[in-house]
Amino acid sequence: MSDPKYCCEVSVVVPIFNAEKTLVRCLDSLVNQTFDCFEVLLVDDGSTDSSNEICERYCCKDSRFKLFKQKNKGPASARNNGIDRASGRFLYFVDADDLIHPESLSTLYNVADFSGAEVVICGLIQIKDGIARRRDFSYTPGLYENDLCRKVALDVLDPKSDSYIPPFSGIRLIRREVLEKPRLRFCEEIYRTEDYLFANELHFRIRKVSMVTNHALYCYVENPESITNSYLAGYWGMVKRIHRILQEILPRNKNVCIALASMLISRSSMALNVVCRTDRWNTFSKEIVEILNDNSLRNAIQSFSYSAGLRRFRFYFFLHRFKLTWIIKIRYSAKYFLNNFKI
Repeated sequence: MSDPKYCCEVSVVVPIFNAEKTLVRCLDSLVNQTFDCFEVLLVDDGSTDSSNEICERYCCKDSRFKLFKQKNKGPASARNNGIDRASGRFLYFVDADDLIHPESLSTLYNVADFSGAEVVICGLIQIKDGIARRRDFSYTPGLYENDLCRKVALDVLDPKSDSYIPPFSGIRLIRREVLEKPRLRFCEEIYRTEDYLFANELHFRIRKVSMVTNHALYCYVENPESITNSYLAGYWGMVKRIHRILQEILPRNKNVCIALASMLISRSSMALNVVCRTDRWNTFSKEIVEILNDNSLRNAIQSFSYSAGLRRFRFYFFLHRFKLTWIIKIRYSAKYFLNNFKI
């Protein structure tokens, strides 16, 4: 049943930055929804291409589409802008590179409305190089409450969990009131992996989550030109900041500590791949040493037994544990040269 204080049921937030190549596909997937009672908040994050003109066309054709412009501040700021302007009972995020199934909003909304869940998680399809692959999650469809809901939170936190659930915003419908009292928004000082911090803060404050993992409703399209696939200065610093924030706000127990250590080790490997994308050797040399010699990373490595570490992180853990990080440096140096000196 609709709540009279809300103008619509679902507010869809689309952060946009220079997305002219994919934006029409994304917005068409919203126009084609079988669900009617929603609004689309298009937040143009300082685009310099034709994204703004594309948005204006959709706003002229469909009153549910609303365009807001801001100076370039990053996707976290754009999403927060959308959250603050939303009028729906529920929030949903779609990236401009991606698209959703025609029944995404109706399925997610009906489950949330019937179950009373604060968050609903759907299945996912990933498209890379034109090939679609379904990401299956181990959770069966249904409502998970209290202790089971906390187990889900741990599986969002730990990227090496056997039943890991990715932090992608697009696979979650969120009851808007959950983001208030205390207020929760995306951290605007973090320009990549901001989904991870937000998702974990979210999951550790809720008591009911519903799974519709049998429906792959969100389609994530890997874009080689996106910021996710480019060098980002200070990425490792952002990872450590997320780690510190979560250490401070999450419950202090063994399971959380293990999951946070697992996150730091996993993200260190990702940080090494990010560093390889720079075209400056001095930058690469400095940052790879910073990552490999980081005390927080060393402590995370030491927190795992040999057997547990090898099972989770394989050869990467072995090299760290036995202080053979010079081999890691050689490997990523080779990757740096391959990225920058392709024949």
